[in-house]
Amino acid sequence: MADLPRPARDRVRAMSLYLVCAVVLLGLLLALYAVFVGFDRLHAAPVTAVAVTADGRDLVVEYTGGAPGCGDPHDVTVRESDTAVEVRAVTVARRATRLGFACPSRAVPLLQTVRLAEPLGAREVRDRTRGGAEVPVTDLKDLLTAVR
Repeated sequence: MADLPRPARDRVRAMSLYLVCAVVLLGLLLALYAVFVGFDRLHAAPVTAVAVTADGRDLVVEYTGGAPGCGDPHDVTVRESDTAVEVRAVTVARRATRLGFACPSRAVPLLQTVRLAEPLGAREVRDRTRGGAEVPVTDLKDLLTAVR
């Protein structure tokens, strides 16, 4: 930059200053949005039980969410192998970063059905959220009765 004429150096400095100001302003706007409007926050949810449908390819997964807006269902993912089926449930807290956001500590059972590539058969069901802990496989009727 030393070999540039003085007016060119001044323009480079001014453009650098504009760039820095734009980045700081963007960061400030993002922080204000997070505080006053809020971004969603995802949480891994423990899987408490699983039931298999009659054809053996669908799993009804029971996991723990929260009060509406604090632990809404987001998704349930499945990873299959020859010996086990690993399930991971995720809940979402809507606009959780906003100022004054608080959730009541109330556990709400949630159900979601996922389809397996192959029937469950003798494979174990494990919860990826709890480090691969085994999840009890129950009868569908018992699971639906327990949730009510």
